[in-house]
Amino acid sequence: LTSMLQASLRTQAVGAASYNRESERGPSAPQQSGGVDFDYRQAQVGATASWEIDFWGKFRRSVESEDANFLGSIAAYDNALVSLTADVARTYVLIRTLEERLRIARDNVIVQKDSLRIADVRFQGGATSERDVQQALTQLRGTEATIPLIQANLRQANNALCTLLGMPPRNLDGMLGDRSAIPEAPLEVAVGIPADLLRRRPDIRSAELQAAAQSALIGVAKADLYPAFTLNGTFGFLASDVGRFHLSQIGSWDSRTGSLGPAFTWNILNYGQISNAVRVQDAPFQELVFSYQETVLRA
Repeated sequence: LTSMLQASLRTQAVGAASYNRESERGPSAPQQSGGVDFDYRQAQVGATASWEIDFWGKFRRSVESEDANFLGSIAAYDNALVSLTADVARTYVLIRTLEERLRIARDNVIVQKDSLRIADVRFQGGATSERDVQQALTQLRGTEATIPLIQANLRQANNALCTLLGMPPRNLDGMLGDRSAIPEAPLEVAVGIPADLLRRRPDIRSAELQAAAQSALIGVAKADLYPAFTLNGTFGFLASDVGRFHLSQIGSWDSRTGSLGPAFTWNILNYGQISNAVRVQDAPFQELVFSYQETVLRA
């Protein structure tokens, strides 16, 4: 009963001022027009209210749909935050990996220079052929060639991390600190059983809430199949300058006007149109259900 009595209350403040000219040949004009004012002014101020009882859950389902949309937007934000966090972590690990590769490449250059020097000394002493020298030189030049490429990739990763952090590209050495080891993920992560993990995923929550919001819209469309009951009321003041009256009398208590009474509307001749409107809302709901199932399977 409580849910049935939920209602939509609409109130408005109204006011109007108009100049009117009545036809002297109209059906409401007297037979003798002598002394009758066909030109007059009229002013009105007041308020109107309409209270529609939510018998069929139209407004309740509308609120459910908006609540689901709101929660779905929060889940979408959480999903974007998870993706952003993952990209930041991935890029940070890439930076540390490239820094380690750069350090190893530079160390290899030092070692290979020593190897080249030793090979050259042995060649000069007649212990080996020139082939060993050329092999050592080729290996050294190959390692040296990898250093600019690693440095370029490191700059790209640095700029990518700046973008993810919402700042213009700049050197992040001050933020990242001294070079550290490549981060390693823990061997075990407490995530619970897989079903609980899936329930916590924001992309699944977002897909579920989108389907729930669309499902509520089906109920809103179905409510139009039944009559709508409203209680309407108006109250205000109205005055004109006809005869002995004046517009200044609009504030007088005798100028009050109002009405109060129930009403109902029922689109009994539009059953087919309303039924098709329900089908229109049901079609995207079925699509969102399949999308939800696909999201769960991918997760």
